[in-house]
Amino acid sequence: MAEIVFAMGLRGKGVPVEGRENTFHVETAGTGPDGESVRFESEVVLTGDGYEESGTINYSDRSSLKFKTVGVGHMAPSPVSGLNHGTAMWIVTEGDGEFSGAAGLITGNFTFSEQGDVVDNHYVRIYT
Repeated sequence: MAEIVFAMGLRGKGVPVEGRENTFHVETAGTGPDGESVRFESEVVLTGDGYEESGTINYSDRSSLKFKTVGVGHMAPSPVSGLNHGTAMWIVTEGDGEFSGAAGLITGNFTFSEQGDVVDNHYVRIYT
């Protein structure tokens, strides 16, 4: 079994899902650990005490990971006006390609602006 550990930063947008109260669709992109393009896509559902999230991280269309929150994520206003700051832990639920059969955890630390701009930093530790 191999352990894969890396960090990466992603940028993109979060927009309300039409017809679904307290639900956002988030899409971000960045560069992965081997210089590959990374696309992140998720659905965020705000709850009374945080949020739940599930989605996919695609590494240059060759491998991907599916994930969901462990418990609930946290988001609150930051010290910067108009900017929320949050964090979450996700568990890997599925992988394909080089991540087939992967297990592990990802932590995210992000900002989310009133305009929907998202800056998301991930720390990934998975096992294949």
